[in-house]
Amino acid sequence: MMTKLELMMKCDMCYDRTSVGKRPMCATVCPSQALAYVPPERIARERRERPTNVFQFGNETVTTLVSMMVPPEVPAVVVEGVEDDVMDYLWEPEP
Repeated sequence: MMTKLELMMKCDMCYDRTSVGKRPMCATVCPSQALAYVPPERIARERRERPTNVFQFGNETVTTLVSMMVPPEVPAVVVEGVEDDVMDYLWEPEP
């Protein structure tokens, strides 16, 4: 008997689409246009905010492939208290 494997899938930016000049599907169908797939020059020209992909988790700085819009004066997105919140959500102590 064959066992069906459960595989985790991650975003590949719709490589099949972006490799031929199309936008990723999520950016194409997002009704609020919160997701964008545009050249950085267009963002700089049309937005007050600037994209950043630098995140600060406590003492650790992480640079990602995904950007988030922030005010121009913000050097990095600071994420506080994530570890405790995540652990509380994922793990419930024995009574």
